[in-house]
Amino acid sequence: MLLAMAVLLLHPQLAATGPLTLNAKAPVTAASAAISDSAPAISAITHENSAEPDAATSAATVSAATEPEPEAETGVALPDAPAPVLLALASPGSMAFIKSGRPMTVSVAQLQAEDRRKEMLWKGLTVASSSAAMFDAASTRHAITTYGAVELNPLLRPFAGNSSLFAAIQVAPALLDFAGKKMMYSRHTWLRRVWFVPQSASFVSSILCGAHNLSYR
Repeated sequence: MLLAMAVLLLHPQLAATGPLTLNAKAPVTAASAAISDSAPAISAITHENSAEPDAATSAATVSAATEPEPEAETGVALPDAPAPVLLALASPGSMAFIKSGRPMTVSVAQLQAEDRRKEMLWKGLTVASSSAAMFDAASTRHAITTYGAVELNPLLRPFAGNSSLFAAIQVAPALLDFAGKKMMYSRHTWLRRVWFVPQSASFVSSILCGAHNLSYR
C-alpha cells in the first residue's frame, strides 16, 4: 500500500521533469540544424566571391591578349631638348672659358726636366760670364801696358798693375752666379722667372768693357 502511494507521488514529478529536459535540448538541436543548413549556403557564397577575381583576372588576360599592339610610328623624330645647350657649349667663345691653355697638374718628370734645363743654362752662363771677365782683364792689361791707360774701376785699380787682376776680376761674376742660383730656387715667383738676369748682366758688361779697352788708342 505504501509502495503504491509512493509510486503515485513520484510519477507526476518524473512526468514534469521529462518534458522540461526535452524542451531544453530542443533549441540546441534546432540551432545546430540551422547552422548545418546555412553552411552550404555560406560555402557557396565564398566560392562565388573567390571565383569573381579569377573571372576578372582571366577576362583582363584575355582582353590584353586579344588587344592588338599599337604600331610603332615611323618617320617621326622628336626634337632633342638639350641640343641648344650643347651647341652653346660647343661654340668657340664658350669653349675658351672651359678649356685652359695649360694643364693644371705637372708630373715629376716634367719638374725634373725643367730643373735640368735650368741647371744647364746656369752652368753655361757661369762659363760665359767668367770668360767675358777674363777677356775684360786681358784687354785692360793690354791697354795699360801698351798705351798707358788707367783703370777707372776703384775696386780693381790696386790690381791693375800686375797679373793679380785676372783673379780679382772673377769675384764679381762669382757673386752674380751665386745670386742667380739663389734666385732660381727662391720662394718668390718673380725672382724665379728672372734668375738669369745677374749672370747675363755680368756677361754683357764684361764684353762691353773689353770692347772699350780694345778700342783705346
